[in-house]
Amino acid sequence: MTDSAPPHVVYMPGNDVLVDSRVLKYIASADALGLRVTGIGVVRKGVHRTYTMGEARIIVEPVPYNLGEEAGPVPARVRPLDLVIPDERAWERLQAARKATARRRRGARRALSERKHGALSLPVALLRQVQVLLERIYNRAVALRVPPPPPVPAGPAQDVESARDREIAHYREYPSLSRWREVLPHARADEVALGRLLDELRPDVIHVHDVFMLGVAANAIDRAAAQGRTVRLVYDAHEYIAGVAVVPARTIGAYCDLEREFVGRADRIITVSPPLAQWLARDYSLERTPEVVLNAPLVGHPPEDFDDLRKVVGLAPDVPLLVYGGGVNRARGVQTAVAALAHLPGVHLALVTNRPNGPVTKELLTQARSLGVLDRFHVAPFVPAELVTHYFRSATIGLSTLLHAPNHDVALTNKFCEYLLAGLPIITSDTPAQAEIVRERSLGDVYAAGDVADLVRAVTDLLPRVGEVRDRILGDAALLHEFSWAAQAETIRSVYDELLGGLPERAWAEGVTNLDSLQVTEVERP
Repeated sequence: MTDSAPPHVVYMPGNDVLVDSRVLKYIASADALGLRVTGIGVVRKGVHRTYTMGEARIIVEPVPYNLGEEAGPVPARVRPLDLVIPDERAWERLQAARKATARRRRGARRALSERKHGALSLPVALLRQVQVLLERIYNRAVALRVPPPPPVPAGPAQDVESARDREIAHYREYPSLSRWREVLPHARADEVALGRLLDELRPDVIHVHDVFMLGVAANAIDRAAAQGRTVRLVYDAHEYIAGVAVVPARTIGAYCDLEREFVGRADRIITVSPPLAQWLARDYSLERTPEVVLNAPLVGHPPEDFDDLRKVVGLAPDVPLLVYGGGVNRARGVQTAVAALAHLPGVHLALVTNRPNGPVTKELLTQARSLGVLDRFHVAPFVPAELVTHYFRSATIGLSTLLHAPNHDVALTNKFCEYLLAGLPIITSDTPAQAEIVRERSLGDVYAAGDVADLVRAVTDLLPRVGEVRDRILGDAALLHEFSWAAQAETIRSVYDELLGGLPERAWAEGVTNLDSLQVTEVERP
């Protein structure tokens, strides 16, 4: 292939791109391979922005939820028949109708207060109030005939989780109860705005990250085909959708419906771990097992004044320092590590998170205070992605504290790879994908997820062996390469080479997969 007209790859992650280090690494790698690269980000509020990363361009489009309402389906509403013979979808229609009525009620209140209807403002606003009142009465009448689904039990966490799993399984078994076109409010808006943008960009490959933009991409490919252009679709599955831990069950059902409809359209599928690749192949009877691109880090060059984690939290070199790096929610199990501190005298824990003032972080601080370990629990800031391994290197042990959920059981997390490249011994909960690697390669220890006593046991057992395990990790060049971004970029290169029938010569230059920075520059903001 000549370098005069490189193929155009467009990335669509369903977020603003800038917060997604995996997508940024893809963009930087594709740019290094000599491809023309565009990233399309989306925000629900804000203004249009444009950025550059090397020769690549990142476009962030504001797409409000209501953009496509005028072209959308008739709003869901209960049927008169539901007062007599409600069917299995009556409860879903009732909930949708209640939400629609609530929106109209807020609009009616604004109309009454702001007088938006000229000379007829008061009569029109009052009429809208009456209409909303009648809707509410009607919805309440239907509610007397339509029983809600069984409530999620308020008991032990595993009982709540199993009830939620059953609810998700129900939506997957009966997909008509959670059709993505009905449940996902942004689907129509994204199609209107981003579909038009894709048509203008005329890509050769649309690489969708996560499920959110899969339908938008598939529709754009169909429009291109009608014009005689061939566009390839790559689906990068970051999660096992049915096993995501903190999203409402019906929304999960809708995302499963979206994935089910379009996954067969993908020319290639990529995912984040070998177990997840097997699950996707099983669930969708794929002819080809998805490729695996790990959430591995870049390793950059820190500036001279760079402070590592131990210096940031103010600890001497001989003080045991555990680190947890990444986002926090209750399903990630960091509360288990905080509780363990009460039984690990002299051991400190650093939480490195992008939400230091978030609600879960505040809960963890409150927990640490109540246990009397607040002086040994530190909340530390993020650093640029390419500096994370340098930041973590001064810690003693890296923690992955995930609780069990289907998505967690097949996860190989960012932090897992970051700890390895930093040379840290790892203690992971017994989520199978990570636990198997730690056990087989003697990288640290494994404890039962959520079990404070077992985590205390694992830390106590590993501390005397930290030096030995660290030396083994840092001395294994093949291991370090396997979990590096350079190895993942080699896989990406192979996928694009096959899809496009060749790549620019630059793609095969020595060291082209070795990236060390993710420099994004803003070039346009109104």
